[in-house]
Amino acid sequence: MIPFSEATRTIARLLADRVPPGRAGFVAVDGQSCAGKTTFAAALAEALPGAVVVHGDDMSRSGRPLWEHERFVTEVHSPLVAGRDARYHRWHWTAVAPGDELTVPAGVPVIVEGVHTMDDAVQVPWDVRVWVDVDRELRLDRARAREGGARWVCWSANWMPREDAYVSEQQPSARADLVVDGDSAPR
Repeated sequence: MIPFSEATRTIARLLADRVPPGRAGFVAVDGQSCAGKTTFAAALAEALPGAVVVHGDDMSRSGRPLWEHERFVTEVHSPLVAGRDARYHRWHWTAVAPGDELTVPAGVPVIVEGVHTMDDAVQVPWDVRVWVDVDRELRLDRARAREGGARWVCWSANWMPREDAYVSEQQPSARADLVVDGDSAPR
């Protein structure tokens, strides 16, 4: 595992080597809940000029067990690959209607963070794949603090088993270009 600071520099180099000038570069930031994906994605966006973060949670409608990767491909990935700005609606998994429309400008690095971004079902040829990892007990402590009460019960009974199965069955960290220490954020 490498710390945030080293990972951001390494990803910048990988994107420079792998992405033709003028094309959006796509970075998947995957990991289990409360591993530090969102924090890492924000740090990476600060290190990459013009970068935009797309949160998998913003593409998670009610009734869908996972993020809507098909919608990401249609509304974000495909337009950007074609050199056009992309537009999508933020959609929270508890909402019955879409939220704000967001725009991702063409030609900038796009960081997609969320559980299952590197899932085999996701049809995106990521330029860089990142797995954020942290000690399981620390991750669970973070989840208890974040979710609390009834949300913790729902999370631990529903989301956690799905995430554990994903990790066990697909071993996404083995496909990652980098494994980042989710406890190495600057404080």
